[in-house]
Amino acid sequence: MTVAEAYRYMFLAVLAALSAYACCGIVRAITTKNTACRVLGVNMTGSAVIAAIIVMTVMMGESYLADVALLYVLVNFVSVVILNRVFVAANEKKRGEAKK
Repeated sequence: MTVAEAYRYMFLAVLAALSAYACCGIVRAITTKNTACRVLGVNMTGSAVIAAIIVMTVMMGESYLADVALLYVLVNFVSVVILNRVFVAANEKKRGEAKK
């Protein structure tokens, strides 16, 4: 076994682990009833996908994938911020109605 083959197997193992981690994040986002855990699940999935893109960048030697990962970081950040704003506003509205 050459060093290149060993690296390839290592990258494939890391990609498999990150795929499992992303699936756990999706399951957590779907099955939980707590909105904070749902947002956390979405963020977990986004982080795993970003890490997988970075591993694929190193594995394939294609530098444009790093740019794709940076764009996905921005999209993930904006989506988490928007989800937090929506859920916080909805939660404040429920609390306001409960006090009346």
